[in-house]
Amino acid sequence: MNIKHLILPAAALGAAATLLLPAKTEAFTTLGFSLPTTQRDFRIFNNFTDPEANNNAVADSNFPGYTGAVMALWKGCIEWGSVLHGNGNGDPHQPAGLGSGGANFDANFQALATGIGGTNDNIMSELAGSNGGVLAFTEAPGSTGWRIRFYSGWIWQDGPGTSIGGGGSNFDLQSVGCHEYGHALGLDHSASGNATMAPGTAAGVVTGRSIAADDIAGIQSIYLVAAGTKPRITGVSNGVGTVTITGVNFGATNNQVWFTQAAAGGTGVAVMATGIASTGGGTSITCNVPAQAGPGDVMVKLSTSGNDTLSNAWPLNPNVTPPCDSPVNFCQTSPNSVGEGSVMTYSGTSSVSANDLELVAYGNPPDALGRFFYGLNQTVSPLVFGNGWRCIDPFTRLPTLNCNEFGDANFALDLNALVPPNVINAGETWSFQFWYRNPAAGGANFNASDGLQVEFCP
Repeated sequence: MNIKHLILPAAALGAAATLLLPAKTEAFTTLGFSLPTTQRDFRIFNNFTDPEANNNAVADSNFPGYTGAVMALWKGCIEWGSVLHGNGNGDPHQPAGLGSGGANFDANFQALATGIGGTNDNIMSELAGSNGGVLAFTEAPGSTGWRIRFYSGWIWQDGPGTSIGGGGSNFDLQSVGCHEYGHALGLDHSASGNATMAPGTAAGVVTGRSIAADDIAGIQSIYLVAAGTKPRITGVSNGVGTVTITGVNFGATNNQVWFTQAAAGGTGVAVMATGIASTGGGTSITCNVPAQAGPGDVMVKLSTSGNDTLSNAWPLNPNVTPPCDSPVNFCQTSPNSVGEGSVMTYSGTSSVSANDLELVAYGNPPDALGRFFYGLNQTVSPLVFGNGWRCIDPFTRLPTLNCNEFGDANFALDLNALVPPNVINAGETWSFQFWYRNPAAGGANFNASDGLQVEFCP
């Protein structure tokens, strides 16, 4: 069997790497530092080039919002957590078992980075090329941060199955990520044969996903056994723009609630709600979800310092804003040369932040020239407009376009491209119609659709 070993090179290299060396039988060793609560974040720059690294597209409620390499590495990190991550599911190799450390340590998932970052930025990413038997390495692990790189010369598999096929170059990303993150939190190699921190792994092996007794003893030696006073989340429930967190040992006042950032980038600092009181004797917290928060994990931090003041991580897919109301038709259409008239509809949503509303009008003459127009005010009664009716006054024209061969008109409304004073904001209701040329119908040679009333939401 082609064995690959994870070892710590000379101190001058400041890295933990994968090389070919014989296995040992000794227990864990440490690197002489621990991560403070300000360095519990980790992010992933998903530049993995193998299709196999991102072919798991199946959503998992314990890892909301992410799939592929990101989900695999997220699983590898939270395995070191103090208690189960949510209900512990997500890895068929260890059903209901993800989160096994039992120490005063829990990692803070901060989603995606936009680059590889520096050696203290706590980012995982791929590195082009290869270096002999090296699989991956952890740069500059210390109390001020780390960086983990995975060589692209190997085929990285994102799982989540219990076996990795494909030959001697195929390695389990979750297993190797779990090992490398062990270096980031302060563990050196263990030669205990069953340990995740053993210096070696083999192609196709997935057992490194689950930390063993020796790994648990190692992390507990650094961060101590999880204190009975450590805050612990046991459940979450979503409201509209709020979250209620249940558990134990929350502070009476001045708690911080940590959320995963929604957007890629950032510095690794959690999106926070601060100064939050608990109820029920420290068993319940309800707070507003910050607009910058997205799917990931939620954690509670007490106002005091120490490793035992940060809770476990619990999966959360926040309902940040109320659902948008559906646009509704108003006014009336008029017959044209091809039928009963042009009718407005839409695709996408009326969310300003999503900015994905597409205006649609169907029932127009094929290839007809036309344009959508819009305004804040509807007329009290329809105004004669060519061969039809106009129900918006005043109005602003959008760019001209041609209907397709079926008589459909489509326009992607880019809210960021609108010019003042005709910009559209959340909480406002705007109305839209479609004007089109129709010489075949005679009369004024043009017509208009009915209207579409859109209430825009955040």
